[in-house]
Amino acid sequence: MIKKNLLLIFLCALFFGLLYINNHKDIIFSGLGDYYFKNNNMEKAQEYFEKAFALGINDTKQRDLYVNSIINSPMDTNSQEKLVKFIQLPVDDGAKLKTEYFLYDFKREIHKKYPQNYISQAPFNQKIIRWNNTPITYNFVKNGDVPEYFIREVENAFIEWEKATDHMLLFSRDEKNPNIIISFNENNPADEEARKYVVAYTIPALEGNKLKQMEIKFYLKEPDEEYFSPNQVYNTALHEIVHAIGFMGHSYDRNNIMYLTKDSASILNDSKETLTLADINTVKLLYKIKPDITNTEPAVGEYVPYLVLGGQEDVNRAKTKEAKNYIRKAPALPIGYIDLAESYAAKKEYAKAIQALEQAERLADTDDVKYIVYYNLGVIYYYMNNPGMAKEYVNYALEYQNTEELNYLLAEIYAKDQDYANAIKKYEELIRQNPKNIEYAVNLTNIYINRKEFLKARSVLKNHIQNNPQDKNNPRFESYGILKAFL
Repeated sequence: MIKKNLLLIFLCALFFGLLYINNHKDIIFSGLGDYYFKNNNMEKAQEYFEKAFALGINDTKQRDLYVNSIINSPMDTNSQEKLVKFIQLPVDDGAKLKTEYFLYDFKREIHKKYPQNYISQAPFNQKIIRWNNTPITYNFVKNGDVPEYFIREVENAFIEWEKATDHMLLFSRDEKNPNIIISFNENNPADEEARKYVVAYTIPALEGNKLKQMEIKFYLKEPDEEYFSPNQVYNTALHEIVHAIGFMGHSYDRNNIMYLTKDSASILNDSKETLTLADINTVKLLYKIKPDITNTEPAVGEYVPYLVLGGQEDVNRAKTKEAKNYIRKAPALPIGYIDLAESYAAKKEYAKAIQALEQAERLADTDDVKYIVYYNLGVIYYYMNNPGMAKEYVNYALEYQNTEELNYLLAEIYAKDQDYANAIKKYEELIRQNPKNIEYAVNLTNIYINRKEFLKARSVLKNHIQNNPQDKNNPRFESYGILKAFL
């Protein structure tokens, strides 16, 4: 009898103890953070402070200790990301102000290191895109007769960029699976007045946040059928290589190789261009930023984008300014209107974005550009909750390219339209095509959960984890609870 009573007392004590712990996790985590900070274990201190903040602790003292624990740690991109995330929390106090001052000083030191740059024009769809490793490989695709000096001058431009960056960037020719393809087209679509803008252009090939390839498309001749000269090819290659390594904008300074009308100056003067300090520093700095879109995992870099470019509003402001400048300089080219549409879409000004894309559609002179226009229109109508129009533009885009990103968009449109049969079919196709993509598994799982088909949802998770065991503890799966138990 006594043993039973003792057992009952023990179980009650255990129950209420666990109940207390569960109801006071925030205080306990905060206390553990304080303990580890005092014992100089900054990594553990950050871990427990973050858990406390997630549960609603907003104590200024604890927040200040958390900031100090990061500032006194190695300032790698992980620490930088934590500080950036901290200032975005909806709490205004001394800890936040300290963090903002620290990040401001950090940003100022970066730009002192790389002066006279124009990195603010680098983003693509408000994201940093670049190759994650070197050497960056390239190869040529010849359609018909290509004068040998075209190949020679493009390769000379690669060599010049290697020297200019003190071999921070390396390039090598690779016929099997190059990062950059350089192709040539004899028929120049520009008229006599516009020809100065059309020597070459660069198109990225993406799959979600994966950079698959860049293609530089050169024209061999001017509209009057004269071949471009060696200097014109070299100067254009210097410019387009920067696009192909991830810089997707232009400079406002006519002395820089990335000035919008640099091709014009090259054609008129036919003299070899030289790289400026701003050109070189911009490229060097680009390859110090941790990319949002790249070709391999994990993405590496010394600085997070925020520290170099500022927040989303800063990035979008720079992109809008650049797009308008591009349109002013080259009103007959579609790319400026595409960039302007993307900046409007980022601000959810969808009507303006559609208007800009419709102008780009009227000016589109290649299948690649038409694909980009229709894809972006599909995305915008998707965000406007108009799946009918979104599907219509996706189908237009499919007439020009059948890409993984386009099929992913179509799957999302079907899901939004509650056309689950087609959404499931499309996601199953995408998973067969790319079984490593966690987003496909997550989205298909969510569809089955919404349909209360839990066994099928669990099956999707199980298959993904079996094929990708490294994803077993991925935060994207945390919300599935019992569904992923024992997988």
